[in-house]
Amino acid sequence: MQLRSLRLILSIFKTFFISSFMALLISISPPVYAKAEDFFRLNSGGLLISGIEMKYSDVMAMIKKDQSSERIGRDRYILDASIGGKFDVQFKFSRGKLIEIDAKQLGRQHH
Repeated sequence: MQLRSLRLILSIFKTFFISSFMALLISISPPVYAKAEDFFRLNSGGLLISGIEMKYSDVMAMIKKDQSSERIGRDRYILDASIGGKFDVQFKFSRGKLIEIDAKQLGRQHH
């Protein structure tokens, strides 16, 4: 009888320990930012990609390298794409990382 009780207590302890350990691992694991959301290929060859922790400074360096770029607002530029001509591009950043690119082609009528 005592052996059965001891096994039951050990089983309960083991289950509790494993579940507590797994909960701790899940709570301290960093978020994963591996999914690319949007991208924009500059005429100069640079590739801007949101969702992969691209830094604000890296984005600005690529834009400055593109001689045809024109700033028209806060984080908003007229950029020459590698395909499709000029675009009005709005960048959105969070904590210094590029999270969204909103690009609208200029000079084309939308139906």
